Amino acid sequence: MDEPDISGESLVSYIIRMFDNYDSDLAQYSDWQLALGLEYIFNNTFSDLSFYLRDGPSSLEKRLQAIHSLKHLYSKCLNFRCRDSLGHLSEVGNPLNNFCYILWDTTPLSYCEELPDSDALYSAVAEVMEYALSLDNLACIESGLHGLGHLELYYKDAPKIVKKFIKDARVKNSRLLEYAINAESGCIQ
Repeated sequence: MDEPDISGESLVSYIIRMFDNYDSDLAQYSDWQLALGLEYIFNNTFSDLSFYLRDGPSSLEKRLQAIHSLKHLYSKCLNFRCRDSLGHLSEVGNPLNNFCYILWDTTPLSYCEELPDSDALYSAVAEVMEYALSLDNLACIESGLHGLGHLELYYKDAPKIVKKFIKDARVKNSRLLEYAINAESGCIQ
């Protein structure tokens, strides 16, 4: 499949608009359709589209806005449509569960080491991951922990965010808390 013939600037704007307008732009699609489309955008095995969010040519401000718009995807879509199951334990979910679990494995957004704006990008990505920890769905919380576990080597505040989550212990699921302890030190799968 060929990538769409649009500018990087336009793509970033479309992503912001798409997530901000989830109810009108995305809600009507099935879990399978959404998962496939989201994988295409964020998984760099399928396309290079997510590199526009990380590398440009859009301004840093616009790219950060697009990354922050992932909070809308989590709150309006994944929190309600993912099954309350844990991917690291291979529990049965739906097609969106798989996307939710592996998002931070497959997107280049979680690796910004050699970029001049790496601090700002890591901060924005970690903010989205931390936001996922505040949701009710176990799959979303696991996604945030999974991502923060990957950031542990690159972003000094990642372990602090996980430690705060463990201390607050809003979630009483022992399997998820064990995963959080592993994520704090970057030992996640």
